[in-house]
Amino acid sequence: MSRGRRFTSLESYEKALKGGVGIGSGENYQPWIRPQDFTKSSGIRSAIRGLKTFRQHNTLSGIESEFYYLAEFNDAVIDIREQFPLLPITLTQNIARILNVPHPALHRNVKSADNPPTPAIMTTDFVLTFRNSDGSIKYRAYSVKPDEIISRRDAEKQEIERLFWEGINVQFQVYTGSKINKIKSNNINWFTAPFRMHGLPDLNIDSSILRRFPPGQYIFPDIVKKLTSSMHIYPDSTLYVLKFMLATKSIEVDLTTDIVNCGYITVLRNSAYEAGLTNENN
Repeated sequence: MSRGRRFTSLESYEKALKGGVGIGSGENYQPWIRPQDFTKSSGIRSAIRGLKTFRQHNTLSGIESEFYYLAEFNDAVIDIREQFPLLPITLTQNIARILNVPHPALHRNVKSADNPPTPAIMTTDFVLTFRNSDGSIKYRAYSVKPDEIISRRDAEKQEIERLFWEGINVQFQVYTGSKINKIKSNNINWFTAPFRMHGLPDLNIDSSILRRFPPGQYIFPDIVKKLTSSMHIYPDSTLYVLKFMLATKSIEVDLTTDIVNCGYITVLRNSAYEAGLTNENN
């Protein structure tokens, strides 16, 4: 892991920006804040290799990881940028002035206590890039927070953040999570994990095999039997194939059920099976 980055002055901001921090997109984006920048934190930090961006995403809490997996699995999302800096800083300063609330500032040591505080660059937890059905692009900003009462100060900062995005015509939302979304996220994490280091393999599963899973419920032993007989593979390899089918949405399943603990999948939609039915009726 690289060394922590410390912002101590406006000059340090300029240096970071010149180094590409907080700018760019896709594989080239560097978040403004990273887990190693915190010397003391009790949050659950995670490093997640992106299947769409092909870079490491850094989440600072369990609920941020939850949000990440859900966002990445959304077909319309084509880019995910975490800890996105709100620039120029003069804009958030003006918003704070209008709201008559203090703008976030860098922590000062005793020696600099007599000098004006250096304004801190605020960040938004996630900025997602969506591709609309007509091919156009839109952006949405998300503040990811647990569903609990926040302090007055945190509410003030979130209002600055909201008005920043509203001012540049970008939709801003607060994600607080839910029990169902946590289950969905855990399922996505489970079946995408084998492919994060090297990406999705070039694995071609014949449509005749996929058609063996029409909508319905399948326990793991039945899945193993179907795949070993149709693909002529060892039972130990079937779990990898199943995860690939789920990760690529070759079959679409109910994600609101804890797949691992329940030991079954519920297929909701199978395009290969539907195409087979259409061909039979023609």
